[in-house]
Amino acid sequence: MKQKIKLLPILALLLVTLMLQCCTDGNEKTPVDYVNMYIGTISPKTHGLTPGVKLPGGAMRLFPTFTPGVKDQYLADKIIGFPMSFGSLMINTGNVKTGILENASKFDHDLETATPYYYQALLEDPDINAEYTITTHTVLFRFTLPKDTTSNLLLNMAGNAVVEIKNNTTIEGASTLSNGAKYYFCAELSSPFTSCGTWQNDTVNPNSRLQKGEKLGLYVDYPTSGSEKLEIKVGVSPTSIDEARSYIANEIGSLTFEQVKQKAKDLWNKELSLIKVEGGTEKQRTIFYSTLYMTRIGMGNVWDTYRCAYPLQTIIKPEENMQAIRWFIDRYEKTGWLPSSGAMIGHHSTAVIVDSYMKGMRDFDVEKAYEGMKKNAMEATMIPWKDEGYITELEQCYFDKGFYPALPVREDAKVANPDEWRKNLIPIIKAEMPYQISWVTHVSVKEWVKEVNPWHRRQSVSVTLEHCYDDWCLAQLAKALGKEADYQLFMKRAHNYQNVYNPAIGFMAPKSADGNWIEPFDPKLSGGFAGEEYFAEANSWIYTWHVQHDVQGLINLMGGREKFITKLNALFVEWYLMDKPAFIGQFPDMTGLIGQYCQGNEPSFHIPYLYNYAGQQWMTASRVRKIMDLWYDSTPFGYCGDDDGGAMSGWYVFSSMGFYPQCPGQPIYDIGSPIFEKSTIDVGGGKTFVVEAKEVSAQNKYIQSAMLNGTPLNKPWFTHADIIKGGRLVLQMGPRPNKNWGSAPDAAAPSMSAPQ
Repeated sequence: MKQKIKLLPILALLLVTLMLQCCTDGNEKTPVDYVNMYIGTISPKTHGLTPGVKLPGGAMRLFPTFTPGVKDQYLADKIIGFPMSFGSLMINTGNVKTGILENASKFDHDLETATPYYYQALLEDPDINAEYTITTHTVLFRFTLPKDTTSNLLLNMAGNAVVEIKNNTTIEGASTLSNGAKYYFCAELSSPFTSCGTWQNDTVNPNSRLQKGEKLGLYVDYPTSGSEKLEIKVGVSPTSIDEARSYIANEIGSLTFEQVKQKAKDLWNKELSLIKVEGGTEKQRTIFYSTLYMTRIGMGNVWDTYRCAYPLQTIIKPEENMQAIRWFIDRYEKTGWLPSSGAMIGHHSTAVIVDSYMKGMRDFDVEKAYEGMKKNAMEATMIPWKDEGYITELEQCYFDKGFYPALPVREDAKVANPDEWRKNLIPIIKAEMPYQISWVTHVSVKEWVKEVNPWHRRQSVSVTLEHCYDDWCLAQLAKALGKEADYQLFMKRAHNYQNVYNPAIGFMAPKSADGNWIEPFDPKLSGGFAGEEYFAEANSWIYTWHVQHDVQGLINLMGGREKFITKLNALFVEWYLMDKPAFIGQFPDMTGLIGQYCQGNEPSFHIPYLYNYAGQQWMTASRVRKIMDLWYDSTPFGYCGDDDGGAMSGWYVFSSMGFYPQCPGQPIYDIGSPIFEKSTIDVGGGKTFVVEAKEVSAQNKYIQSAMLNGTPLNKPWFTHADIIKGGRLVLQMGPRPNKNWGSAPDAAAPSMSAPQ
């Protein structure tokens, strides 16, 4: 009996422990719980990100429209509607008001819930709680209506539209937008309305059930005596109302709001669990899953995303890369031209296609893709922001002389001693221009090539560098397909970066068509607004490193490893020659600055990893850790520039796991410095690739040793095949660098050129 009495406290303790464990497990965060939808919605540039409630691979994406004119989403004080492709839904109380602004309502972020699968906000002015969740092609709204008033559900149609109330619980219609796209919808209401009407322009038509034309809308009324809930199921189709109606039946059916919401949450957890991270801080996990989410809701322009967003997809969703490539080919077959970069410069769809092919993804018409890529390389313009099929004298100069020409210098802008001019640049600037516009004086003659965009100009150095990288990519596929003559041609063009490297100043620099260097030229400040006379949204401090395919060749040009490292170190401490606001005024895309390095724009992304090629992997580790710490956050200020369709997010996802695709088209990854104890990547087929960082911490950022699948790894890179076949990379971390690890010349990742 005494033994039983003694056991009781122990049993009670065990029971309490189990209960606490159950509670802890029940409250444990899932990946989607970490996602902060508002990260990056306050921008240091023109406008913040726009979040979106959207299923992985879903056709529907929805987030409230906020106060007009407020470009930083998080700072808006009003919700003006819930936009869908065909129009915008809003709810109010009292007399019917047709204007969008007249129905806007104040809201408070502290009374709001925003997740990838569900949104809720209290519309404070009408005192209506608004919620919605989502399926692949539908939205399910739920509004909690206030008592003792009449609530108006209002639908503002977009474009040229038709809208019709079919009965007291069904609304249908369609809109044709200015870009020619047409969307059909069906909306099913959970309870019948008591009155309705339409409007066009400012004219309200009570009791009307059909309206056609532009600037029109529809309303239905719900008088309530007590608090009531109204649900609206909305299906959207680009094909027909019948299909929109079928989406409601098939994707929602008899499911409750909470069931649809839970299903959407489960889908996001499955998607985000493609990469599971352990360790790190709460903030780092929030940033990681928020950035991973951003890479999964839609791919931006290829110029932005070829660098790391598409390569990330080759690991966790290779079938989506195949879909994108098949779409590229479809566009080629229908228009005669393969999409280039969507905007900006380069034919970077080539990089996406070749990167996928070299990683073993070949479920597409390779010969047709090659045909389109070669046609782009030989017959399409290189003029910035032009995806068109023609050749000007500018492309011909690239073909014949190996560089894209800059405009010549005006006679009155020439200087006798360019080196002296560069030394005295600050007084020259301040003497010639107002303090508020401290830019180097424009020196070029007037543009005569009519196809050149007067805003974006020639960007001659960047065009040369980015196209010679594309040429290298195309050469790799030509070789793989046995097209030897093409291989030789494009490999020759892949060396064109050497033609714009000016050894006298140690930077990439512009040339006029006659082969003369443009002088006066300053690598930091020349090029006018955004540097776009010579560069794409940057300066020569950034583009000098844009030789992704031949880092060793760049090392050779600079005079060897030591000089390369000296120059690379200088990038991160070089200052502005003027106040920062004046510098950013000229280069608004160069945000997230560390010296002249700018994390806020894509051409910089690979640069911290270049130390690996010169024997100083530990410096790559130091730089990428600092960038992650400084320029990513879990707040609305979380991005230092535009995410650009998952580009900046993709950089963080890769870098936080400890590796990065420095050169898409070459199926390797350069090792950086992980911040998580373990990252487990689902590579399909029941296999995983694990990056384990032993004793990792804020201080322990340096790799002491590495093991790949149980074998010592003494080089700072590994292959895509290492990932896809499944395996384990174990990195022993420490507080001081092991400067010997990965430092041997033959340990560097492959380059086009050999060391000299």
